Amino acid sequence: MQPTVLIVGGFLTVPANYWPLRRRLLRRGAGKVLIAPLWPIDWALAGIVGFGPMTARTRNAISRAERLGGGEPIIVVGHSGGGIAARLAIAPRPLRGKWRGAGEAVGCLVTLGTPHSLARLRNRHRHAGHAAAAFLDRESPGAHLAPRTAYLTVGSNYPRAGFTGLVGRVAHELFSVIVGDDTGNPGDGIVPFSAVHLDGARQLTFEDARHGHIGANWYGSEAIVDRWWPEAVGLWRDALETRREMSVLTG
Repeated sequence: MQPTVLIVGGFLTVPANYWPLRRRLLRRGAGKVLIAPLWPIDWALAGIVGFGPMTARTRNAISRAERLGGGEPIIVVGHSGGGIAARLAIAPRPLRGKWRGAGEAVGCLVTLGTPHSLARLRNRHRHAGHAAAAFLDRESPGAHLAPRTAYLTVGSNYPRAGFTGLVGRVAHELFSVIVGDDTGNPGDGIVPFSAVHLDGARQLTFEDARHGHIGANWYGSEAIVDRWWPEAVGLWRDALETRREMSVLTG
């Protein structure tokens, strides 16, 4: 069985940023790979009105991917803030609105460099992402939907992940506002290692992975994908088998 995959991109990215990752997953056996239609304007709007509209767009993308995959639960790969958006979309209770969570459509949630503990990081600036992360801590903590939905959190503990020079200074200033004062700590150059994992999830930590698309060895690069993709497929299959077993037991 070949899984259908939905990629949910991160803060200020565009779907085209994930075309290379899409090709890599298809070469590694994914049946279909879709990319959620999230754009910088969506992130800007989230900063003004909160994550409600972005959550709805992500949930709709999950439902569409499930339909195109023949109704089988899918694998969702959330990069950076996209992992927060994906968790909001599958949470049993809505952050805002009246839609039902899309958890049953997701067999495995993979997060790449997602600041799950954002609400608990030191930060002089509070924004909508903190409210979203605090909501998840309260309403959908850890691997909340396991074992029907498997969770794989991927992070880095790379002391030299950050860029040096002018680029490094600009990145640090920007992401210290978004992520917090710990953005310069060992991690992936943006998200500190202390924030990337969820309790109860299968956790993978690398010592050489960078956060984003600039430079070698980001989470979606050739070498790094080969480390987490087989784990994701295995967890997805286990979750589907668990669902079948539970269905038999409940008649």
